Amino acid sequence: MTQRELYFISGSPPCWTVMLALEVKGLAYRQRRLDNAKREQKSPEFLKVSPRGQVPVLTHGDVTVREALAILSYLDATDLEPPLFGKGPKETARVWQVICECDGNLREPVGDISRPLFRGKAQEFAEPITKAAKVVRDELGLVETRLSSTPWLAGEALSAADLTLYPVLMQLSRAVAREEAASLELALHPIAEYFPQLGAWSKRIETLPGYHNAYPPHWK
Repeated sequence: MTQRELYFISGSPPCWTVMLALEVKGLAYRQRRLDNAKREQKSPEFLKVSPRGQVPVLTHGDVTVREALAILSYLDATDLEPPLFGKGPKETARVWQVICECDGNLREPVGDISRPLFRGKAQEFAEPITKAAKVVRDELGLVETRLSSTPWLAGEALSAADLTLYPVLMQLSRAVAREEAASLELALHPIAEYFPQLGAWSKRIETLPGYHNAYPPHWK
């Protein structure tokens, strides 16, 4: 059997998305962790695999797939069960709608919050962090409403939508839990207190088979 190999950086939401997908599908793969502190993703060796020096990258025999959603699509085409992009056009549309909403409306403001907080620059970037937090709260409010009527983001079954949003939410959760974030009064920590449906949904993700195998190594 041809071995899959996943190049990833620990804690990267797109990498985590792919690792969760591999675990959900029960697919064996070799983890090839790159050290971001050493800029290993920009090494000449890795640039032969990913010319932009970006992760995640999945190799499978003579196939190399870059970009998280492209990898998820590849996994869904090669291993049909469980489907990550729905069954039928209606479900597929719902899954992609949630993914597009996350990528278009949530991922950037979460980054605007988490980057300065992880770098210990809460006060220096207090205004943009606070502004981004308002956007994030509004977006999470819409997600909360969605989860009040369905167990998963795109309906009754786990999908790529859930695997896309969850790592972004965890990046946010880890950032706003930092001590220096408290003085900014972002109304985002703990997330489950402000958004209980999201909290319950997160717990469902965390009970998935293989969840702990996909968990960022340097967060353990």
